[in-house]
Amino acid sequence: MSDEKLLSPLVDFLFKRLFGDEERTDILIAFLNGIFEDVGAPRVTSVQLLNPYIDKDALTDKMSVLDIVARTDQAMLIDIEIQIRNTGEMRERSLYYWAKLYEGQLHESETYHTLRPAIAINVLNFVEIANDRVHNVFQLRNQDGTLLTDHMTLHFLELPKLAQATLPIQTPLVRWLAFLKAQTQTDRELLVKGDPLMEKALNALEFLSHDEQTRQRYEARQKALHDYATAIETAERRGRQEGEHGKAVLVAMRLITQGLSIENTAQLTDLPISDVEAIAKSIS
Repeated sequence: MSDEKLLSPLVDFLFKRLFGDEERTDILIAFLNGIFEDVGAPRVTSVQLLNPYIDKDALTDKMSVLDIVARTDQAMLIDIEIQIRNTGEMRERSLYYWAKLYEGQLHESETYHTLRPAIAINVLNFVEIANDRVHNVFQLRNQDGTLLTDHMTLHFLELPKLAQATLPIQTPLVRWLAFLKAQTQTDRELLVKGDPLMEKALNALEFLSHDEQTRQRYEARQKALHDYATAIETAERRGRQEGEHGKAVLVAMRLITQGLSIENTAQLTDLPISDVEAIAKSIS
């Protein structure tokens, strides 16, 4: 029982079920306070979930974003997203979703002074920032470090760095991140021991892992994410192949114009003789 394989909270569907449920906002608050305490920011005492429900269609939509959007007791807006694969545009993606969150506050006839700080939190299962810090925070500052405004904050939490750095495991943030990354029940039980809210999170994860409907939706989401990753990888591979082919064609054109034979050109460029013959005809 202690080493039972539970569903992974790194899958966005389960992460949202675990931290974005209206009956478990105390778990979300504890997770947020771990993040904010790590950088000396004020604690959160309550949150209001603004998108607590998951549309069934979103589970199989490869492009859907199952983030958590909440408003704190200080009227700050928070968007939390978990990403397990690096698609190469995480920084722009985070800034875009922050901008949507910030801009969405301003309604018709309202003035700019009604805007409240917006925070984007990115939990990543890959390394995005080239340093050893597990937790990186970005704000708007000038050359000497003076803060322009506290209305924009982007947090990047990189799980792979937990294994790369020597970290105090007693830090609340590190414990939460280790909880997300843990592979076995035993590891999680050791992490949550003595912390009532982390124990509640583990109990919720166990319950969700044994719920048949949750498992079916979890598997549907995993399949959608796998299909998306496969499509991206296939497109990138095709692009590389087409790029390599294009380079070979250019080399063949130069060799032919320099008088090299069809056979030798094909051998040097690894192009089929039929392709080299077609290239020769096109430039003759």
